[in-house]
Amino acid sequence: MLQQLLDELSCISKLTDLEQKMIKDLISVKHLDEGEFWFYEGKKTDQVAFVAKGYLRKYFMVDGNEKTDYFYFEGSFTGDLPSIISKKPCKSFNIAMESTTLLTLSYYEISELAKESINIERLLRKVTERGFLMYYDKATSLILQSPKERYDDLLRQNPRVLQKATQYHIASYLGITPQHLSRLRNTKRN
Repeated sequence: MLQQLLDELSCISKLTDLEQKMIKDLISVKHLDEGEFWFYEGKKTDQVAFVAKGYLRKYFMVDGNEKTDYFYFEGSFTGDLPSIISKKPCKSFNIAMESTTLLTLSYYEISELAKESINIERLLRKVTERGFLMYYDKATSLILQSPKERYDDLLRQNPRVLQKATQYHIASYLGITPQHLSRLRNTKRN
């Protein structure tokens, strides 16, 4: 599990053995049962995580309805960067959709290490950039793409969502109704 994370980090930025040990010393293992929240609206957090096993769903509550923002599967990094950076409470919920294992660490502690190591600084910057691009791509897709284009992109980029998530959550993620998703799926099959 830990080696999986270190391998992923080393692909992002080359790390020395000492730098890997410095990061290892910050990591905690967090197990979540299905339905358990990692973070939730109103909670302050400084934690980022690597999903070692299972998956999380991030959503917002809007007028009493859940609006799915993202799915984080094994091998993904997750955290509420707006909350972490602003030091304000989260506005979203991040819930385990099945038994999930996270490797967590404090964003502030890794930021301190980044002051001592150019490789860790590069790593932190690249992971943060990936997070920004993920949010940017999601926001622009809702503005610039049709529901069919968003669905086709989801099929191409993250087919695990279609295997694991409910139709309701997928539809919410795509910004459409479950009925519209059903029509898109039927059109795709024909």
